[in-house]
Amino acid sequence: MNTGFVLREAFRGLGRNFTMTVALVITTAISLALLATGFLVTQMTEDTKDIYLDRVEVMIQLDEEISANDADCSSAACLEVRELLDGAEGVDSVTYRSREQSYERFVEVFQDSDPQLVAETSPDALPAALHVRLSDPLDQSPLEPVRELPQVDTVVDQVDDLRGATENLDAVRNATFLVAAVQAVAAVFLIANMVQIAAFSRRDEISIMRMVGASRWFTQAPFVLEAVIATVIGAALATAGLFLGKQFVIDKALRGLYESQLIAPVTNDDIWLVAPVVAVIGVTFSAITAQVALRTYVRK
Repeated sequence: MNTGFVLREAFRGLGRNFTMTVALVITTAISLALLATGFLVTQMTEDTKDIYLDRVEVMIQLDEEISANDADCSSAACLEVRELLDGAEGVDSVTYRSREQSYERFVEVFQDSDPQLVAETSPDALPAALHVRLSDPLDQSPLEPVRELPQVDTVVDQVDDLRGATENLDAVRNATFLVAAVQAVAAVFLIANMVQIAAFSRRDEISIMRMVGASRWFTQAPFVLEAVIATVIGAALATAGLFLGKQFVIDKALRGLYESQLIAPVTNDDIWLVAPVVAVIGVTFSAITAQVALRTYVRK
């Protein structure tokens, strides 16, 4: 096959259908950018889970008798809870904090962010507690033996906060994939229309080429290549848009959350990892769509 001829015809076709080419490039760029964003949000969600899981712990708050009288978990009631947790599979560590230690920790955490709350909270307001780190914070089964003990007042599970954060990110991801799918449908129709219009405008030339022995692939390759080139340009624009959006929008909007380690950041490496995958998906998708559209048109 004369590669030079196919390339020349493909670029001529892009210029001939310039407005449709521009529409296809823009639609493809938006679709691929949204698809890449969905992948990036998925990765962000997993990284955010890792951040939270690394510091999530369960707090077993004990009753007033232990809180008031037990400074080091030496009482029988406190030891019963601690021994059940220490011997449970899936428990990494158990740390006891007396009422005084719990108050000191409370002051340390909130004295800068909410000094009024600290001032209004008395030292005996907080209970003694066992702080438990689990191998898998999403698996609460190691806590079941102690939940119903009479000396256990409340089980405070921080995993609910993790679930809320990740569910919000999952919702953003799902919405992004949905919009990307809608854009992909628009791109399908644009590709089909572009290649069919291009084939119709050159129907006489194609007929002559077929009469002198040109293969079906040789006559159809320029039209498929038009769609592929437009998609490659769209993928390049999508990648550029991702970097610009990250630098000028996402990083600025989420800087506080990044610094507080409430959300895992999207890095340039993440974009470089996703962009080629999305580009290959886009090119494959456009080539198949163009080929199917051409064969359907030719059969008509």
